[in-house]
Order: sequence, then structure tokens, then C-alpha cells
Amino acid sequence: MSPAKRTGQSSGKVPSTTPPASPSSMSPTDLRVLAQAFSDQVQTLTAELQTAQDAQDQAASLHTTQLQTLRAQIHDQAMEIQGWEHRAASRSQDLRLLLADQAVEIRDLTGRLDRASRQRDVMRDDNDHLLREMALAGSEIHQLQSRIERDLEDSQTARAAADVSLDRLRDELRLTQEEVVTNDYLQGTKESLERASAGRDYALEEFVRMTRLRDEIQTKLADSELQRDKATTEWADAERALTELESKLRRMSDKLKKAGATTAKLQDQLSAAQTQQQQLILERDRGLSEHDLARRRLALVTAAVSDPLPPLSGLSQAASVSAPLPSHRILPSP
Repeated sequence: MSPAKRTGQSSGKVPSTTPPASPSSMSPTDLRVLAQAFSDQVQTLTAELQTAQDAQDQAASLHTTQLQTLRAQIHDQAMEIQGWEHRAASRSQDLRLLLADQAVEIRDLTGRLDRASRQRDVMRDDNDHLLREMALAGSEIHQLQSRIERDLEDSQTARAAADVSLDRLRDELRLTQEEVVTNDYLQGTKESLERASAGRDYALEEFVRMTRLRDEIQTKLADSELQRDKATTEWADAERALTELESKLRRMSDKLKKAGATTAKLQDQLSAAQTQQQQLILERDRGLSEHDLARRRLALVTAAVSDPLPPLSGLSQAASVSAPLPSHRILPSP
């Protein structure tokens, strides 16, 4: 085997050796060439071994660095998840408290709304009752006014008739008195005197009767005036009652308007509280989703750390140079 052929072997492969000749049969030159070839091969294999060792050390360092990085990432992820869990728990507790407060506020608003509705119904019933009373009072007032007007017309008619009768009686009495005075002055006959006396008696009787009739008419007029005053008083009382009823009706209408405004405001507050509660529920669900996502990410990172690393290329190179070297003893140069 020539030295050139030995040195031309590719690195990383064990050279194929033929059974060497006996050193005793080799010349010193061949021995030096063989020794030099073995020395070059040893240096080449030593360099390849050092390269493989460096690659293995680099792969081990890279693996250690990756493990440390993964541990740091796992620790950071765990701390982040703990922070998320703490924030999620705190947020969930805050949401629960806020939901409880919202529920209490909603119950309060619902109770106030029910009370306002009941108060509105009571006010509506009172308003209807006042309207019925006003209708009845208006009918009674109209009947009383009609009766007073009829009584007043009857009284005025009776008074006019009494005045006419009284004037006629006064005229007859004046004529009778003139006739009596004339008869006294003329000293008429006995028959004329008797007739005059009879006419005077009749006139006196008529005068007395007319006087009684006048007194009765005046009494009736006084009664009519009393009834008129009473009716006027009742009319004033009725008008005052009607005014009070109208005032009560206006106050009830104002209260109904205020109750309606309060009801609308309470309904708006209830709608706002329900909307806020729905938003809080959505935020809680979003927090739970983030918490589940963080747990899944931690599980993925943990699974990635627990999986074995792929084989490194430097280790295969180290295995390729691990073949046994030829065990030829190098003889000293002569």
C-alpha cells in the first residue's frame, strides 16, 4: 500500500487496511513512511474527535440554554397565569359583589316601581271618585239653581200681582174716602149715608183683607228672600266645594304626572341596571375565557418541555469517528 493512497482517504471513515507486511521485512524508509502515515491519521482523527467533542459540548450547551429558557418561560407563564388567576378571581369577586349590588338595586327599583304603580292606581281611583263627585255636585247645583230661579220668578210674579191689587185697593179706598167726605159735606139723604156707610164698611173690609193679603205677600216675600239667601249661601258653598274639588283634581293630576315621570325614570334606571348587569356578565365570561386560554397555553408549554429533543448532528459525527484505531507499534527509526 502506498503512502499517497493512505493519505487520500476521506475524513470520517476508517481506512481499509490490508494485512501489513512484517516490520522485519520492511526497509527503514517504508517504516518511516508508515509511521508518518499513522501519525497523520492520528492527528486527523484527533482533530475530528475534538470537533465532534466541541459540537457535542455546543449541543449540550444549546440544550441547557434551551432548557433554561423554557424553564424561565414556564416560570414566567406560571407567574403570568397566577397573576391572571389572581386578577380573574379578584375581578370575579368584584363582579359578584357588583352583581349582588345590582340585584339589590334592581329589587329596590322594582319595589319602588310597584309602589309607584300602586300609588298611581290609588290616585287614579281618587281622581275618578272626585270626577264622579264633581258630576253629582254639578247636577245638584244646576237643579238648585233652577229651583231658585223658579222660586224667584214666582215671588216676583206674586209681588207684582200684590202690588197691582194693593194699588187698586188704595184707589178704591181713596175714592171711598172722597165719597164719604163729599157725603159729609153735602149732608145727603139717609139712604145715601147708609149706602156710603155700607160702601165704607165694605171698603174697610176690603182694605183689611188687602192688608192681610199684603202682609201674607210680604211674609211670602220675606220667606222667598230667606230661601233666596239660603239658596245663595248653598250656591256659594257649592261653588266653594266645586273650587276645592277642581283644586284637588289639579293636585291629583299633578301627582299623577309626577308619578308617571317617576315611573318612567324608574323604568329607565331598571333598564340601565339590567344593561350594566349584562355587560358585567359578558366581562366575567371574557375573563373566564382568558383564564382558560392561559391554562391551555401553560399546558402546551409544559408538553413542549416534557417532549424529548431531536438528535443532534454532532453526536452522529462523534459516533462515526469512534471506530478502533490500528494497533501497529511504531518502531524507532534506525
